[in-house]
Amino acid sequence: MSMRFVSVRLPLVLLTAAWLVGLSCSAAQADVGPGGAIPLANLAGAPVLQNPGFECKVGYVESGTWFGMPLGWTGVLMLGAPQLISVRIRWGGGCDSNKWVERLEGEDALLFRSEDLETPPEPGKPFDAAVYQQVAVTPGTAYSLSGWMVSLCGGSATPSSCPTDYYMEKLLGIDPTGGTDPLGPNVLWVGDRRNFTESRWANLRLAATAQTDRLTVFGRIRSPFQWHGNHAFMDAFSLVRAPTAHFVNSPARISDFQARVQWDGVLGPDIRAIPGSTHRLLFDVQYRVGAQGAWIDWLADQTAGSATFTGAACAGEQTYAFRVRSRAEQPEGPGAQPNHRYPGVWSEPASIVLGSPTVCVPRAFLPSVRQ
Repeated sequence: MSMRFVSVRLPLVLLTAAWLVGLSCSAAQADVGPGGAIPLANLAGAPVLQNPGFECKVGYVESGTWFGMPLGWTGVLMLGAPQLISVRIRWGGGCDSNKWVERLEGEDALLFRSEDLETPPEPGKPFDAAVYQQVAVTPGTAYSLSGWMVSLCGGSATPSSCPTDYYMEKLLGIDPTGGTDPLGPNVLWVGDRRNFTESRWANLRLAATAQTDRLTVFGRIRSPFQWHGNHAFMDAFSLVRAPTAHFVNSPARISDFQARVQWDGVLGPDIRAIPGSTHRLLFDVQYRVGAQGAWIDWLADQTAGSATFTGAACAGEQTYAFRVRSRAEQPEGPGAQPNHRYPGVWSEPASIVLGSPTVCVPRAFLPSVRQ
């Protein structure tokens, strides 16, 4: 049975006061951010993820000594009794402290700490815990989620004592139907099992098309093995309208075994609005034979452009389907930090019939034998 934390809600009078304070502080600021970028919250249609950096200063509700949720987030325990708490509260002494704590951006992060971390006889008990937030979205629109996590199997000591076949799994998820059950059938997940000695803070990202006017984002830590010192951190989530991709001038039929495939895409207004962004589009293209075949990787890390596809010769007419996906990524060098990467969703398939109705017959050449 899962255990749910109480969803964070502030009294209306506090929310109103906070809003008025924020208004007075921002009234003198221009609507255009650094580098001419328009703040994401000001863009019509942009998704608004509340408290994406898990900052306790934004709002925080404690539920016992070791449990607390940042404003906007709800916690769910599927296994065990880990400690979920603000890093600044746990090790900094409070939301207003200036003490250094582990985080990726801002001043805070969310800590997942295994029960009996270093307490014999069973330290580091297994757990599976998640946090989620529902976001108002536009049905039929694709959204891209990027988040950062780091896991420490065996604690922070190096070299790590974590057995080679043990892991803590970091998971980022989207439910495009707006459901709030982390174990629900509609949740799409992407995971990373590397320990901090291999990856430090790892960027997880995925995209999905909203099916209702609510989309749910999830952050999850699954620690299936009992091992001392197991804990993890979560920080810096970002939800934007995903970059898009499409084919250009795609022919329906060609009486040849080769076809020129062209594609292009759009970065999208939310990504362009990120202050300091140097994101550019990269594309992946896949194909399949027929309408039901398995998708096969064809091109990766391409810029907008075209390429020649060669089908099977001497096979008569053959239908090939193509799909393209864009990814917004920043090149090495200066750019927005943290370095979020935003994948798009695969485009609708575009089909091309290649070849001739007549199957070519290979010629046989026989040697000339003289008597």
